[in-house]
Amino acid sequence: MDLRVSTTEIDLLRRFYDEEEADLADLVRQLRRLMPSTESMEAGSALHKALETAEPGDHKGFVQDGFTFSFETDVEIQLPAIREMKATATYEIEDTTVTLVGKVDAIHGRKVYDHKFTARFDADRYLDSYQWRIYLELFGADAFQWNIFVAIESAPRNYLIRDFHNLTMHRYPGMQQDVERALVDFVRFARFHLPERFVRAAA
Repeated sequence: MDLRVSTTEIDLLRRFYDEEEADLADLVRQLRRLMPSTESMEAGSALHKALETAEPGDHKGFVQDGFTFSFETDVEIQLPAIREMKATATYEIEDTTVTLVGKVDAIHGRKVYDHKFTARFDADRYLDSYQWRIYLELFGADAFQWNIFVAIESAPRNYLIRDFHNLTMHRYPGMQQDVERALVDFVRFARFHLPERFVRAAA
């Protein structure tokens, strides 16, 4: 059997296990991509797109896909030339060939970058995630840096970026095994709750 899994899905499942009041039905709908996108999600996608195409230099803000982002704080952002790169890796887990997929916002040498758009800064949420561990594995990198934009909506589809944070994590011994254990958890969960995701391997 074959199964394709994204980095985001691994973290969705781990947060479900960590949150006592998490709803299984909501998680399954998310993993089946049945949950409608919110405006904040669409705004985050627009900011990502603006940063993907941003030229070097000073910017007071961005206008992208009907959203306006204005900076109320000085922000110095590292935007390497290589942006929006996808990578995959294949794992054999029990009777399933799992393809793990991830896409970084930017990469330079052995360091990858990810942009986040949020209304509230919670460092633990990022540090506890598996996204950075998986990206370091997929891209053979040693360091992962978040560029975190904290914003409020000042008017419909207009956001003021009021704060900015960098967080960096590094490769550690045993990280590969941690990623593989997270994949095993997802495969076993999916067998019961997402059987349609499994595709019979070609003979």
